[in-house]
Amino acid sequence: MNRFEGKSVLITGASRGIGRAIALRMAEEGANVAIHYRRERLRAEQVALEIEAKGCRAALFAADVRDDAAVRAMAGHAVQTFGAIDVWVNNAGVEYEEPLEAISEAHWDETFAINVKGLFYCCRAIAPHMLARERGAIVNIASRFGFLGDPYSLPYGASKAAVINLTKALAKHYAPHIRVNCVAPAYTETDLMAHVTPEYIARFHSNTPLKRVARPEDTAAAVAFLASDDAAFTTGATLQVDGGYTLK
Repeated sequence: MNRFEGKSVLITGASRGIGRAIALRMAEEGANVAIHYRRERLRAEQVALEIEAKGCRAALFAADVRDDAAVRAMAGHAVQTFGAIDVWVNNAGVEYEEPLEAISEAHWDETFAINVKGLFYCCRAIAPHMLARERGAIVNIASRFGFLGDPYSLPYGASKAAVINLTKALAKHYAPHIRVNCVAPAYTETDLMAHVTPEYIARFHSNTPLKRVARPEDTAAAVAFLASDDAAFTTGATLQVDGGYTLK
């Protein structure tokens, strides 16, 4: 499939993990890819090489999503570079796993600043460019914890619930020209989750109807669907990519 042939996509937090998988999936379907990163330029450069090996253009954009001015500058620069941004994927995020009693104000504030405020800044920055063309798609990345909550990732879960709510509000606000949807993955095998114990994974398997953990490619496939014309009549939706975990 080449659903994104001739289109350009920007993915925040695309230097590793789920963001990298989304970038590569989009390139496999013909998209030129704007790779956002905050600190890890070498990783971002490697993703760019992988995209270019697929015959697509890639460009790097560094910004702190907590900085409204920096995000607006990034959106403008990306549009200048590619002529337009057809799809924007808000994947950048942070999570601190700690007991409820140990949650610090600093961790709480950073989690909401990146996962919620930063996501909102990104949506608001790219929207005028999409509205000027009367078309565009935004896909936000939430989490199963946005539905379930977790006392050991409390700020993260609360922030992802906010992402789901923001998705609905922005879908209403930017209709009919911009579709805004969301993907809520379960625990995913990435290098960021290398600390997870075999016992945790076994417990996740036992509580998941499809009996495995998520792979980055699972979320990437869901993002590609929601960003494509196959989902042309879908907006404000959250697609749960969790193997049925939240059915319990």
